Amino acid sequence: MTGAYLGTLAATAASLAMDAFSVSICIGLCRRRLPLREALILGCAFGFFQFFMPLAGGEAAEHLSALLDNKWTPWIAAALIIWVAVNMIRDAGGGEERESYMSVTPKNVAILAFATSLDALAVGFSISSTGGSALLLALLAGAITFSLSFFGALAGKRLGSRFGKKAEYVGGGVLLAIAAKIIATAAI
Repeated sequence: MTGAYLGTLAATAASLAMDAFSVSICIGLCRRRLPLREALILGCAFGFFQFFMPLAGGEAAEHLSALLDNKWTPWIAAALIIWVAVNMIRDAGGGEERESYMSVTPKNVAILAFATSLDALAVGFSISSTGGSALLLALLAGAITFSLSFFGALAGKRLGSRFGKKAEYVGGGVLLAIAAKIIATAAI
């Protein structure tokens, strides 16, 4: 294994982490309170999914390549992110004070972690198909995603405390931009 190969895998892992990082910032933006424990939960959940999905893609490449249709994964990810964004914007416009749709609940975190890691499934499939190491990619993606998501949520919280309810609109807009990027990339 060369340094160039490791550098390429690290860059790939970092690029896979960017959606989770952006979503973590949005969650922090939309929360009045974000305990350190919840930022840790976000980091762990996003990191785990970014670790697991390349491995699943690698396994699929070895055993089930004919059954895995990678052309649908970006569309599914975009649909899930749009669903979260629309609900987040709708909740921001509600009159009563309530906790954001971006609450750190098992359901919300699982949906977002899954949606932001679908591209890692496809990359793991591609890497294994070309003889690369899905395990090394998974380790790097998990570690980088954990770090970026944890610190992103904390940074978003600091910004969100300054902007209040408007931050939910911004967060929803950012999620819609992420979905648009996914769709644009898939359409090419």
